[in-house]
Amino acid sequence: MIDPALLDLLACPMDGSPLRVEGDHLVSTEGTQYPVINGVPVLLPPDASRDTLACVHASRAAAASGREDALYIDALGCNGEERQGILKLAASGSSKVDPVVNYLVAATCGNLYKHLIGRLNEYPIPKFRETNGHGRVMVDLRCNWGRWCVAAGREGFKPLGIDPQLGALMSAKRVTRQLGIDAWFVCGDARSLPLRAGSVDLGFSYSVLQHLSHEDVALVLQGLARAMKPGAESLIQMPTRAGLKGWLHRARHGFKEPSGFEVRYWTQGQLKETFVRLIGPSHFSVDCFFGIGLQAADAPLMPLPFKAAIAASEGLRRLSQWLPPVTWAADSVYVHSRKNS
Repeated sequence: MIDPALLDLLACPMDGSPLRVEGDHLVSTEGTQYPVINGVPVLLPPDASRDTLACVHASRAAAASGREDALYIDALGCNGEERQGILKLAASGSSKVDPVVNYLVAATCGNLYKHLIGRLNEYPIPKFRETNGHGRVMVDLRCNWGRWCVAAGREGFKPLGIDPQLGALMSAKRVTRQLGIDAWFVCGDARSLPLRAGSVDLGFSYSVLQHLSHEDVALVLQGLARAMKPGAESLIQMPTRAGLKGWLHRARHGFKEPSGFEVRYWTQGQLKETFVRLIGPSHFSVDCFFGIGLQAADAPLMPLPFKAAIAASEGLRRLSQWLPPVTWAADSVYVHSRKNS
């Protein structure tokens, strides 16, 4: 039902206690039960959003009835249009790309991918910055359909994807299996990380923490630091205020404070102080310029103007390696941190 090696990494999201298997549930030392659905442990805290819990309940009913479409689609919490679009793609069988990924590619990868909705013929898998994984555990916070898990797996890491959307994890399981990547997936909230202390070799997140308040980012980083082994590292993507995209976006919205799921743009000074305080010594490297999410590996999928933007971004990124001050003008950076031993 569940890989014993994964069970050794998991903990109750409420009290951090170890979990044991009882039937089709995992149970904490305090007796709290968590379901396992299609091999995915659901370790959500009781205060998870109603929508999230409704998706889990729908998934349990679908799994019990054998309705595969409901298990994969209802678990995403899709609206009617999205559901019909995904089911239409699935029925057509016209692409080797998973229909959930194919239809929701812009929602998961960014607006530059809108022209690819329903038209993907290959997975947009980015290049992972860390190499020589040698089986080390990489936890991907809010992994969605698992593109970064695939990227890390190709570099030899053992990916552990965590996401509150059970339907996204079902898609991630299908994608990693299709692409030959051995990965684990857990339904959980990064603010109540369901991992044992000292269990993670590399913490990772892309295009996630930028949507959270500063208070929630602190909760995520505190939980990640607890889960990291002494001397372990983290690699977290964040947008910056100094970049052209960040400045234009804030100006367009009258420089008002963001709310809800809107992107929060941080100064690099704020990032440095927060990550050093909550994890350990930290430094920056450039993710990209001229936007958030520009991936060099995806250039072949893009129209000419986007190809040019990616090429220019990559040129500036390489320049920043020789001229570090260029990093301060980046729109998106990686924060590299090392947990103190």
